[in-house]
This record gives sequence, structure tokens and C-alpha cells, in this order.
Amino acid sequence: MRGRIHIVRGRFITQGAGLMVMAAWLAAACATSTQAGARDLGRIIASGTLNVGINPGLPPLGQYGRTNALEGFDIDIATQLAGALGVRANLVPVTSAGRIPYLMANKVDIILGGMTRSPERARVIAFSAPLYTEAFSILTPGTGHPDSLAALDRPDMRLVEARGSSAVPFVATHAPQALLLDGYPDVIRALAQGRADAMIDVSEYVTHYLAAYPATHWHVTHLAGVPVDYDCVGLAQDNAPLLARLNQAIATMHRTHAMENTYEKWFGTPMAPLPAGSAP
Repeated sequence: MRGRIHIVRGRFITQGAGLMVMAAWLAAACATSTQAGARDLGRIIASGTLNVGINPGLPPLGQYGRTNALEGFDIDIATQLAGALGVRANLVPVTSAGRIPYLMANKVDIILGGMTRSPERARVIAFSAPLYTEAFSILTPGTGHPDSLAALDRPDMRLVEARGSSAVPFVATHAPQALLLDGYPDVIRALAQGRADAMIDVSEYVTHYLAAYPATHWHVTHLAGVPVDYDCVGLAQDNAPLLARLNQAIATMHRTHAMENTYEKWFGTPMAPLPAGSAP
């Protein structure tokens, strides 16, 4: 396997430089969080609103509907979580790359948008109990489908990923020859137009875009042996009362099957059961 590389804004950089970039980002995020404290539970309840970061470019989690209003799984979950706190949800559009900076700048109280729990993110933000699980797949157009990570780690394989997604560090570790684009629509367009060969991501997040290219023969390969990840609510660290109330609400939503029903409504498939001991 080739030497590891990290990718920042479409440029390939060495692993040492990549670590420096990550360290700088973490330091900046921590510095931002100290400039003004995140709203605690009392302030949220007093204001009557829960500010929720939503990615409108990631259906079925979030998208603009026919009336230009936000709709999707995350919108329904945000509404239910806010209701459990006795407030209303104020939806704030964010991108995959911008959601954590928005949270650290206290522009939102919580973030959704397929917020996968990871050790890197846990260094700067807190995570709720899991909403649902996810696993990576390979998406390819045309023929000659790679069926493993090893098949992707070739000099002639043009991998493409969405900047800010949880797939980026996974790809950097297992098949690092990749290009980052600004969002999922750009990635799918590059694949459909023959400018890229494959991407790795959660298939449920990207299949919505495939209908825009009906002439392309899409193929999804589920990766065997890939660990299951957990999608959670992201919030500021040291906000224990808010975290406790969110976890209480999430537990109730699972117990009453509201979480599962909302998932099936938007994803069109039953939600996989959460493994025992999956809470943070």
C-alpha cells in the first residue's frame, strides 16, 4: 500500500503536514469555544428555541421541499427533540464541513446532518446517545465495480469524496488516493460524467442523487468487515444538563419506536437495531 496522505481543499499533502493542519484546526476550534460560552439548558428553555444545525444538501436527512421549506429525517428529529425540551426548533442550514465550526462558534446549540461519532470529533465536541447506525459502501458508475478496499487503492483509481464527511478520514487510512469536492451533488456529478471512478460513503446518503443521472448504471457494494458507526447529536462539551435531557429524549424515542418510525418514513427501509452498549 502507498504512503498515507491527507487531503485538504483538493490538494494532496504529506501525512506530517496533514497532522499539523488537524492540530491547527483543533486549536482554533478550542479557542473559538472559549470566546463565548455555549447556551446551557436554562438559556435554551428561557429563549423558547433550540437552534439546530441542519444540512439541507443531504437528503433524506435534510433537503428543501417543494415549498422551499426544510424537510427530512433530521428536521423531524430536531422537532421532536425540541418538543421534549418544551421549546421549538429553529433550523439553521449548515454544510458538512461547516457544521462543527458553527457549533464551536455557538451559532447553533446542536448539530445533526449524519453526525458520525468519531475520536477526532470527540476531542472538540460532545455526542449524544446514538440515533441510528451506519456503514460504508462503495458507489461506482458503469462496469468494472471494485468490490473491496484493496481494489480502490490503485494509482489508476480516481476516488472522489465530499469534503467534511465522515468518509474522508476512513478513505485517507484505507485508500488515500482521493479528491475532495464541496458536496455530494458535485461528487455524484463527477462520477456520472466519468471524471471519477468511485466513492466511499453511507449509501443511504447518496442514493437520492442518483435519479438525476438515469443513463448511468450505478452499483453499490457493501463493504464486509467494516465497523458500524453511530450517528448522534453533536453539542458543545461541558454542557452536561443539555446532554442528559437529549439522551433522555432519545431513549424515549427509541422505546416508543418514534425514532424507528421516523427513520423508515424518510429512508424507506427499517432501521437496523442499535447494538447493546452503543451509548457514549
